[in-house]
Formats: sequence, structure tokens, C-alpha cells
Amino acid sequence: MSLRDQIAALYDGQKFAALMDKVAGDPAEIRRIATRWTTAGKGIVGNTDVLAGAVGRMDDWWKGESADAFVTYMARYSKAGQGMNDALVSCAGSLNDAADALAKARKGVDQLGESLITDVDNLRRVYAKDPDATEADLNAAISKRVGTAATAAQSYVDTAADALATSVKGISKRFGEEKTLFSDIPPAGDQTFVPGPGNKIEWIAVTPTEQRQTQLSGNANGTGGPTAAPVNNSNPGTSSAGNTPRPKAEVVDWIKEALTVIKSPEMASILRKRGIDVSDLDPDDPKDIERIWTVIHHESGGNPSARNDWDINAKNGVPSQGLMQTIPPTFDAHKLPGYGKILEPVDNIIAGVLYTYDRYGDLSGHPGIASLERGGGYKPY
Repeated sequence: MSLRDQIAALYDGQKFAALMDKVAGDPAEIRRIATRWTTAGKGIVGNTDVLAGAVGRMDDWWKGESADAFVTYMARYSKAGQGMNDALVSCAGSLNDAADALAKARKGVDQLGESLITDVDNLRRVYAKDPDATEADLNAAISKRVGTAATAAQSYVDTAADALATSVKGISKRFGEEKTLFSDIPPAGDQTFVPGPGNKIEWIAVTPTEQRQTQLSGNANGTGGPTAAPVNNSNPGTSSAGNTPRPKAEVVDWIKEALTVIKSPEMASILRKRGIDVSDLDPDDPKDIERIWTVIHHESGGNPSARNDWDINAKNGVPSQGLMQTIPPTFDAHKLPGYGKILEPVDNIIAGVLYTYDRYGDLSGHPGIASLERGGGYKPY
């Protein structure tokens, strides 16, 4: 017989059993739904990133009013994709909060139920030894114990209900506030860059010479392309990642501090809600430090103030910035509490690393790292 059935069979036990029913939901199933939402968000961003990359390559080879209008128009898909991802991640966090509250309430109510059964068993033994005790006396004593336990259980139920209501409100509010929607993007055929009555069409091919002058600017994902030449280094030699020079000691310190923050217990629940698994990261792992430095070297040359003012992201008003060259929307989506300044070295590394894990699964999945470790050249992310 289940714990609930044992309690329901007690005198007045239905009072407590009814409360058990209110927290009988499955927190694991709620978390699975949250995971599906975060996975869907990643899939949306992944597809819009591919689209943005194609648009960026087109932008390298075409100029003119129509070409610029096309790039600006297509950027709305990336913004809508990121907006949908951010909304799904936020709502998944609300679901996880509800799951946590339900799990806590269920555990608390079950513990009270187990104690209640133990108390009733003890009562029955005591009353069995009392020749003057009647069944009515025993039932009254059991009813009192049930009432006391139910009062305590009600607080758990109320807390779970409040958490659920807050989560529902948060989800409704998040989608209600989302202003960047795919449905708001007007049809491509209605745009001025498409041949039509009254449209001035200006698509001018970029010459190979012009293209070579801007070949480093064509990245349109969550980060920018390389923006600076490698910095001079006080440490001789190169790292094992191709010809990447060894990092300065202060850069290593920044990386270690960022990884320590990411791995701190205070951030664990936040990362879990976002669906990001960083269990393989280690602030003292030379390989992790080397990989992050390799990205920093190729993206910013180690300059915390680096800013890309010429690629498609810059044209769309979101220039990539900082050591790992994150664009503001991506930085905002992946920053951690207390580390929200995009040009602060540690803050930027945190967001860049979490974006890499969110987008590619781990550091080895970063396009640049994956390419270098296969013997190829660096590829921006």
C-alpha cells in the first residue's frame, strides 16, 4: 500500500491525502519540458546563425542601396531568432523554478506523511494497552494528529502553488513583452530591394580588390570576426594551437577567474535553468585555458577594448566587442549576475564561453578550435 493510501485509510486521513494529491505532479516531466524549450531555442538560433552567415558572405560581395537594404532586412530574422531563444530560455527557467518548488513541496509533504503514519502506529500501541480507551478516543487522537500534519503540509502546498502562479505569470509576461517576432517581419517581396514599380534597384558587385580589404569583417553570428592584430607578448614561444602566441599572465588570470565564476556553486542553478552543461570546464585545466586564449587571440588580439565597427553586426547597430568579441544581445543573453559589463575582461570571457557551450556544446565544438585542432585555420564563431 502506498503512503498516500495508508494515510487515506486513517480516520480523517482524507484531509492529508487531498494535500498530497495537490503536489503529486512530476517535477522531472516539467524539467523535460523546460529542456525541450531551451533545445528549441538553440535550434532556432542555430538556423538563423546559418542564415546570417550566408547574408554576411553576400554582403562581402555586393554593395549599394538595395544590397544594404537587403542586409538590414535579413538581420530582422537573426534578431527574431535570438528574441525567441531568449524568451524560451527565460520561460524554461520559470518552469524549472516551478519544478524545484514542486519537488521541495512533495518531499516535505511526504516526510510529514511518513511521520504521521509513525505517530499513528505509536498511538495505536498506547491505546491498545489502555483498557479504558475506546475506539472513539483513538479516532479523536488520530484526527488531531492528522489535523496537525495537514496544517504543516498546507504551507508546503501554498508555497508550491505560489511558485507555480509566479511561473505562469512570468511565462505569460515574457511572451507578451517580446517585441522582436518573426510574425512582425514584412514579406520579402514587398521590400524596395526587390524589382518592382517605383523601386530603384542598386546591386553593385564588389571587386576582388575591395573584397580583400574587408575580408575579415564577414561574421554575423553571436560574435564578430577578428578585429585586431595579435598583441605583442612578454612570454616567448607559441601555444600548441598552431601559431598562437602564449598569453600574457594577466590574460591567464582573467580566464581562470572567469572559469571559477562559471563553476561556482552560486551559478550552478542559473546554468541548469539555461540548459548549459559546463561539467567538463576546469579553471586549472591548461587545455581549457589554451582554447579560450586561442579564441581571444584570434578574435581581439587580447585587447579588452576591441570593437568591430565594420562588419554586418556593426551595420545593424550591434558591433561585437571585448576580448571574445560578443555582440550586445548575445552578451546580455549569456552574462551572469554581477558580471554584466561587456568590456570587462572577465565578464566578456564568461559570456563568450557560455555562448560557446550554449551554441556548440563545449570548447572543442567552437568552429575555430575545431578547425585548428584538425590542422586547419581559425574560423570565427
